[in-house]
Amino acid sequence: MDREPLTLRPDEKQRYLRQLAMADWSEEDQLKLKGLHVTVMGIGGAASSILNNLLLLGVGAIEAIDHDVVELSNLNRQFVHNVEHLGMSKAESFEIYARRLNPHVKITARQLRIDETTVRTTLDPHTSVIIDTFDKWIYRSMVNRFAVEHNIPYLMAGVVSNCFYTALLRPPDTPCLNCLIGRFQNVSMGGTFQAAIFAINILPIAAMGAFSIAELIKYLKTGEMTNLFYFGSLYPTKQDIRFFTFFLSKHFKKISEEQGIQWSPAWESEGITKLKLSRDPSCRVCGNEFLTRSSVL
Repeated sequence: MDREPLTLRPDEKQRYLRQLAMADWSEEDQLKLKGLHVTVMGIGGAASSILNNLLLLGVGAIEAIDHDVVELSNLNRQFVHNVEHLGMSKAESFEIYARRLNPHVKITARQLRIDETTVRTTLDPHTSVIIDTFDKWIYRSMVNRFAVEHNIPYLMAGVVSNCFYTALLRPPDTPCLNCLIGRFQNVSMGGTFQAAIFAINILPIAAMGAFSIAELIKYLKTGEMTNLFYFGSLYPTKQDIRFFTFFLSKHFKKISEEQGIQWSPAWESEGITKLKLSRDPSCRVCGNEFLTRSSVL
């Protein structure tokens, strides 16, 4: 059954007037945005900036998933929530925020804990893109496998201290998450390491949201992956980034070193570090053996 072609209503044209006025943005581009169904994993700090950008830009539909409730310690960075929503599920709180910000966007928000079962029974295999902002790599690992199996673009985005990182992935044109961040196979190991409170500032969250969604926009306009990993640091002072470096794969460390980047638990560079990515042929999720087996099936 053919779907009716998407159009912009007069009030949508007025809402998006300023971006439609840009030389490199057309009504066709806006309609591509409107046609997107974006699944966002997590409704916390990193997600706040990403969700806000998606709402303001005018995507067609957002599905957001998180199992937590709003706490006071969230509110210095998770700006899709507010003090009136303390104790409320983050899913319900986000729905209220989204409706007020842009009622043109269809919102589905779920209070749900991700595990091996709920990933397969809840996530939409036909979603346009999965944006993963989870702060636990074991959950990201599950979502990454789902994205690879269903050939869904997977945008990872996160913050650590005053730094942020992001990459848009879709094998075989790019690596998958497991090629880059491969040390999270054991649930108890990942949970134990991440039980501590890690330092996070609001400032890198805003920068991460801009760089992450810019990668999505580039893909939307060109249909091609840039195959780049971005790591941004706001200050030249020493930053504790163990939360990131502890999980790096040997393959990612190797290609980083080949491009002059040495990862360590402390980071003192300021600005944007940009790495060209490559797939790990032996990756247990998207490696050559997996891709060959998938093509046969």
